[in-house]
Amino acid sequence: MAKKVVIAVMLWLVGFSLRAGNLDTLYRRLEYALEHRADYMREKEEKIGRLKRLVHEARSSDESFRLYDSIYHEYYIYKFDSAMVCVDKAERLAMKRGNVYYQNLFRVYRAYLLSTTGYFSEAVAALSAVDRSVFDPKLRKEYYQACQWAYNVWAEYSDDNIYAPRYREKFLAYSDSLLAVIEPDSREYFYRKAEREGLGGDFDWKKAEVDYLKALEGLHVSTRLYACATCGLALVYKKMGRYEDYEKYLILSAISDQICPLKENLSMQELALHIFKTREADVALANRYLGYSLEDAIFYNNRLRLLEIAKKFPSIVMAYQQQNKEKSRRLALTVSFVSILSVGLLLSLLYICKQMRQLRLRREELAAVNRELKQLNRKLVNTNHIREEYVSLFLDLCAAYIDKLGKYQDLVKRKVKARQIDDLLKIVNSSKMSEPDAKEFFVNFDTAFLAIYPQFIEEFNALLREDERIIPKKGEILNTELRIFALVRIGIKDSSKIATLLFYSPQTIYNYRSAVKSKAIVRDDFEKQVEALCALI
Repeated sequence: MAKKVVIAVMLWLVGFSLRAGNLDTLYRRLEYALEHRADYMREKEEKIGRLKRLVHEARSSDESFRLYDSIYHEYYIYKFDSAMVCVDKAERLAMKRGNVYYQNLFRVYRAYLLSTTGYFSEAVAALSAVDRSVFDPKLRKEYYQACQWAYNVWAEYSDDNIYAPRYREKFLAYSDSLLAVIEPDSREYFYRKAEREGLGGDFDWKKAEVDYLKALEGLHVSTRLYACATCGLALVYKKMGRYEDYEKYLILSAISDQICPLKENLSMQELALHIFKTREADVALANRYLGYSLEDAIFYNNRLRLLEIAKKFPSIVMAYQQQNKEKSRRLALTVSFVSILSVGLLLSLLYICKQMRQLRLRREELAAVNRELKQLNRKLVNTNHIREEYVSLFLDLCAAYIDKLGKYQDLVKRKVKARQIDDLLKIVNSSKMSEPDAKEFFVNFDTAFLAIYPQFIEEFNALLREDERIIPKKGEILNTELRIFALVRIGIKDSSKIATLLFYSPQTIYNYRSAVKSKAIVRDDFEKQVEALCALI
């Protein structure tokens, strides 16, 4: 049934031209698409399910990789968590089979996902780890596209006069590289060229408009390129001051987002804000459209979109509340007026009841919106609370060590004044002084590390042979082996530095690392695998 509905909608939408139809018609088509959101998602899930079943039935590694590639392209603008799981599985398989090409391809895909959700530095780090010596045309194109995207959204997120221009410059450089490897005169070529013109230093809106329209020629509404190109064209028209065209192409992009369906989208959010700013009477519509955008951002798990919506939601909600208050005030006046009149009392009462039902529905809608906003705020507060806890822990440790240093200094002064040089040498040469501090440091480090990476022990042991897995003893949080590789996970890889932190000699640390590495399932790049554990989302 769902398939029939989707096909019918597709055929219905095929007939409308990009330049045909007024805004009212387009809004009706958007509402129709929104009504069938669940059908489009069901069709998407069924397609993904078929691909997953084919993975299990694959007869060769190459076939498995091609299927994982297809699953990723279905997920990457639909559901972040599932896309990342797909990338992880594919990369592990590529590492297991020794396929360097697919290892690098899925690393590029991971970088694209990380930058989409706001992990910019992690995305750039992932791209720097890609081996460009194995590039073919497809991998080179994907690499340049991921680099371009990472610096584009990073610049957009920074939005300042210091870092944003640097990221924008890199975006332009990678845009040029990407254009050089895309087939000239293809729809994608014109789309990327329009992006370069619209976001470049010259901001040639007219050229960007022409190229966006070329990209859209003969393009079907059910494709992601259609959704992206119409959204890009809408933003160009906004810069040109052509607001009717801006609104029209936002609607077209939003329709395409629903049909594809795409959960990493911008058009619905932009459309809601445009309605809110230009049509005071349609605040409820703006609120509803922004609610759809919030729903998509939560479904995709997109931190950047959630932050954007969190900034816009309060103003729209407040306007929505104010509109309801005004309606309530008018209703009160109406009731007062009707109470004076005796004639037509029954009709007046019926009118009031109708208005009260509408008001109750609006309040229920507002309550739902407020609950969603409170939930989002709780997530943000929890994140800040965690940060505050670890800042407080760091300050407590600093204060304790400062106090101990002061006491140690006083002791040294007393011994020097008393000329008790031998006692001083005994104190300096004693290793027992550091043992309580070291124990306290280990407890604090282990607790803080596992709070941030709670799955570390489980994921680390998954890299080891089953009979060689490392389990802390009773009373331990982490043991020495786990603690060494916990430091490797957070970026401290030098054995001398690790030795200093853990109160061992560098040779001892080297021996521990070698011993654990010998237990690994895959010894090559073992520590790189450790660095990639417990990826933060």
